Amino acid sequence: MSVLGEYERHCDSINSDFGSESGGCGDSSPGPSASQGPRAGGGAAEQEELHYIPIRVLGRGAFGEATLYRRTEDDSLVVWKEVDLTRLSEKERRDALNEIVILALLQHDNIIAYYNHFMDNTTLLIELEYCNGGNLYDKILRQKDKLFEEEMVVWYLFQIVSAVSCIHKAGILHRDIKTLNIFLTKANLIKLGDYGLAKKLNSEYSMAETLVGTPYYMSPELCQGVKYNFKSDIWAVGCVIFELLTLKRTFDATAWSAVS
Repeated sequence: MSVLGEYERHCDSINSDFGSESGGCGDSSPGPSASQGPRAGGGAAEQEELHYIPIRVLGRGAFGEATLYRRTEDDSLVVWKEVDLTRLSEKERRDALNEIVILALLQHDNIIAYYNHFMDNTTLLIELEYCNGGNLYDKILRQKDKLFEEEMVVWYLFQIVSAVSCIHKAGILHRDIKTLNIFLTKANLIKLGDYGLAKKLNSEYSMAETLVGTPYYMSPELCQGVKYNFKSDIWAVGCVIFELLTLKRTFDATAWSAVS
């Protein structure tokens, strides 16, 4: 099956799971459809000139990069996350497709906004909200030894919990909440992002069992290799708050075995 065919089947499956439930913050409209992006049709240079102007590369990963663009129709700044589908395993490709479907279903002030995407059989481009304040990980590093004001920690906590509450009401388990995936605007608005590992649970009593996430933020259930649910996300939020209060990680380990 082609990547596009796999994507359509994946959208149908996710939308069937969600049905008409929005959880107070989700969008129960049909899943997203691939459309024109910076490299869609007519050649990359032509499309970039007509619709998007590249500004700079924000970051590179093993399977792609994130680039800042200026959208010419409204002069706004957006991020295009590019994923090289040819370098992904079948599971990694499903995770990439899963992210855009879930992002399209979630709408909340503290969740990174999804705008558009383009896909062919080799490349996936996801257009996302640009957060001009970077991420929480870098902000904590910049503090050095100066602790955050208590009011600021409370403000961050309120926003993070609001975002997590939204995705949980929609039946979604994030599974990778960490400071690197919590973005900021210059006005100190929190935006929870990166839903590549997110999973839809059928009910509040449903459990997941795949071992995923980042060791620093993994709950005891994950470390023990037993089934887990939304409570694992709450554990990760607690680890993030600990970092905000102390400027140190709760558990300083890079492997699951070391944490457990």
